[in-house]
Amino acid sequence: MAIQEINVAIIDDQKISIKNLREEIESFREPKLNVLFTTTDPATGLKKTLYHKPDILFLDIEMPGKSGIELLRDLHHNSDFDCHVVFQTNYEKYTIEALREAAFDFIIKPVERPDLSNVVNRFLKLKYKSSFRDKINRINNEGNQRISLPTVEGLLFLQKNEIICIQYVSYEKGIKPYWSVMVYDNRKIILRRNIKGQDILGILNSHDFFMINSGTILNLNHLSFVDYKSRDCIMVPPFDKTKHTIARNKMGKFKERYDNLH
Repeated sequence: MAIQEINVAIIDDQKISIKNLREEIESFREPKLNVLFTTTDPATGLKKTLYHKPDILFLDIEMPGKSGIELLRDLHHNSDFDCHVVFQTNYEKYTIEALREAAFDFIIKPVERPDLSNVVNRFLKLKYKSSFRDKINRINNEGNQRISLPTVEGLLFLQKNEIICIQYVSYEKGIKPYWSVMVYDNRKIILRRNIKGQDILGILNSHDFFMINSGTILNLNHLSFVDYKSRDCIMVPPFDKTKHTIARNKMGKFKERYDNLH
């Protein structure tokens, strides 16, 4: 399920900085950014952060009484701390120290839309990957069938739905062609050299897998969209960066297979 709303908070001793950042935040449309609180006082900010538990905390570094870096250290010492801290400052000299304190991100004032978008996109990717991993784990726990695949090093045991796709790699210079399996945690597993595509399909033995061309087997459970005109396949995020294309002579069988899944 897509994240519809992200809860954020701002701690900054300068009211004008809070005003400017809040205006950028509230102009964000998708996903909606909900401001839980703002404060110019670090001590108040510490208490409110632990109470409200925002998804993202925009934290100024230079503040009187307690710096943002000191405040982050206090948050790290609390077992209830669970948010992504984004340091903001006028000076790039704090970048290394901010990173050493395990800040989620670092932006320079005044905060502009591209910087805010980058922060939000990083947060969404992290949350989506976590959610996807949880989903895979639930599938596995519900008895998803295990299979074994012959690799160059031995016999690999894994759940069918851990597999995103299996591809025949024949373009690497100086290396003999091979079939490789891409699994959900982005591992690339090289299969035994003499195995064939039909052998792999026989091992999978499932209508959830389809050979869309002579060098690609897709897990249809991770398929998001198929363009019937271009025959391009889009996988669900975060596996949507690579384009797969259904061979012209496979399109009819693919449509038939898709219909059978419903």
